Amino acid sequence: MRFGGTFSIREGATTCGPFSARLIASLSKTALTVQILWMKGSLRRSAFFLVVVLTAQVMSAGAVDEELPVIRRSFAEVKAPVPPFPEGRFEPAQGETISFIGGTEVADLDRHPFLESAMQLAWPTRDLHFRNLAWQGDTVYRQARPMYFYTKKSDPQPGSIPDHRERTEPGIVFLAFGKMESLEGPARLPDFVAAYTRLLDDLAPLTCRIVLVSPTPFFQSGPAADLAGKRNTALLSYVKAIEGLAAERGLRCVSFPRAEWTAGMSDNGVHLNEAGHRVFAVEVLRGLGSHEAAGEDPPAALRDAITRKNLLWQQYYRPTNWAFLFGDRQSVPASRDDKNRDERWFVREIDALPGLMAEAETDIHRYAKEAAK
Repeated sequence: MRFGGTFSIREGATTCGPFSARLIASLSKTALTVQILWMKGSLRRSAFFLVVVLTAQVMSAGAVDEELPVIRRSFAEVKAPVPPFPEGRFEPAQGETISFIGGTEVADLDRHPFLESAMQLAWPTRDLHFRNLAWQGDTVYRQARPMYFYTKKSDPQPGSIPDHRERTEPGIVFLAFGKMESLEGPARLPDFVAAYTRLLDDLAPLTCRIVLVSPTPFFQSGPAADLAGKRNTALLSYVKAIEGLAAERGLRCVSFPRAEWTAGMSDNGVHLNEAGHRVFAVEVLRGLGSHEAAGEDPPAALRDAITRKNLLWQQYYRPTNWAFLFGDRQSVPASRDDKNRDERWFVREIDALPGLMAEAETDIHRYAKEAAK
């Protein structure tokens, strides 16, 4: 505890007696560090103020815990899960939504849409919809999102509204984790399997059409090129664990035992570049048993339409100025229309995006059918 400025209360502190110590211990589970300004007055008054603050934080943490996990609540709820693939064969249904979940490398599929275009060309009459739910920095352990992201509750200030964006329809879900997690070595493999199992359990009420994608390797390029061999040795144990999870739960799994990866497929030795994503698309389609269109460059019109849709989707799923949209700054003047103060112009713009995405997808489906003729 530091007086005269700010002080921090951390796990194990007992400055405010047993009751506050119990509060602090409970707060440690939510990784909260409380810092408050020192106020003139008796230590008793300050201790009481601290207890009030901590109690409010505990109540707030409990409210957050009532929400579904962040990945689960990104999807629309369904009465029954989407049934498994017929006879275990990867076969998208008419109009089905295909979602991608993972970290930075998966998020980059929007910038390098070779897999999406290849799947549109492989099933050109299915009118498929693709939604990338990945987020840079996501791991199987944690997926950080802004405050009130797809939550039922909203900011309590007057005039604030909850996040009412459309949620993604469950369909086929690709999950790709394990690469960054493997950097912690085989010692954390049990934690990895447990966290992956929880994520699969979260998705089980929504769909049975889940595909686990094994991590791509580390490359002998970038600043840690010399560590690629050591890292790939550890990565192999994670690949085997992912394959084991898929077999245990009867899920499709895509691995890359025959892929011809080269150092030129990654600029930093970790994430795929454009050349790497080209190979990734080929190998995923091969692993799914349909690779006829995987090696082809998509028609320019199809590629441009997919890029346009992906840009709109990212503006919708990961909008800028979140605090003004559905966060904790909805009540400030900058969140309102300059002429009609009752109108939220951020909300007006976000609500227009689904229609624009639908127009782009109409173009995508048309160009895919034309390419198949």
